[in-house]
Amino acid sequence: MAKSRGETHLKEDDSESLVKSMLPREWVMRKLHPDYGVDVTIEVFEHQDGKIPTMGEFLFVQLKSTAKIKRKTEIIRIRGNVEKARDTESGQPVYELDTITFVVDADTIDNARLMGPSTPLMLFVCDLANTEVYFVCLTDYFDKVLEPRGFEFGTQDSVTIVIPASNRLSFKYSDQLLRFYAARAKLYGMFNLAQFQYREIRRILPEFSNHAHLAELDQNFAIIERFCRRLRAMPIWDRDLPWQLLRDYRQRLDLILKNIDADALSLIKAGIGEFLRGDDAAISPLFEFERLCSLSWEQFSAIGQTFEDLVREWCLPTFVGQIGSGQDEYLKEISDS
Repeated sequence: MAKSRGETHLKEDDSESLVKSMLPREWVMRKLHPDYGVDVTIEVFEHQDGKIPTMGEFLFVQLKSTAKIKRKTEIIRIRGNVEKARDTESGQPVYELDTITFVVDADTIDNARLMGPSTPLMLFVCDLANTEVYFVCLTDYFDKVLEPRGFEFGTQDSVTIVIPASNRLSFKYSDQLLRFYAARAKLYGMFNLAQFQYREIRRILPEFSNHAHLAELDQNFAIIERFCRRLRAMPIWDRDLPWQLLRDYRQRLDLILKNIDADALSLIKAGIGEFLRGDDAAISPLFEFERLCSLSWEQFSAIGQTFEDLVREWCLPTFVGQIGSGQDEYLKEISDS
């Protein structure tokens, strides 16, 4: 008898076609064969100046399908940052969340853990009956849900993943959310550079703002300018991502560069000269620029902490995650009565 295709192969093809139909046309999905925990990769492309260049951003996806979605109402309890303490699941119930559930093998969870937070592994669950695709980041799910609740490898063969029903590829902002996951490596690169610069800035600024160190002024100003241009050149700042903090800090970087390009150094030097001749107010440009840089890099250095505290839980079935990304249609407050 000739070889034939089974239902499993047809479901795989249907799932891939469904996902591809719901992604932006310019994105490229590639099937991996053989696969070891990653079924497809998705490369992000964008329209720019009449061309469609790659953004150097990728999603790694475990692609599953089902003929019938299992739905569940999940109780969301108050809790804090699970990097500081385990989740005892004893907090006050505050929300009911509409979710779907899907069982994955423990090896898939381990694969997500091994890939690490800078290379998130996504789970796409295709509801073939209703032509919908649900998604969740398994890497974040392990770090923020499973591990804090005491999950240990070797104790069970499979895990039931709870996915907020709002995590749908048909959601009008899903493209932005997927870009956010695909850009994760760029985010971590920016966090690392900002931390390095902050350590150096804390050493430079006290000397920079002391007119007694006038001989080192040019050198210290050059380092500050170098830091600002290098940080601003990180490609993450110009991505269309759903995190307002990035836009706010991009404006801060642009403000520092505006001062630099307006020849702030000459203004500072002139002010120091007038100060040394007895005009105390003339030194204000030096102190204003120092305060701008000091405050800015202190905030830049904390972006990674904010990301770990709050943002990595977005789109997860947790209190912190739903406060940041939940949708009223699926998230209902529990009445005291």
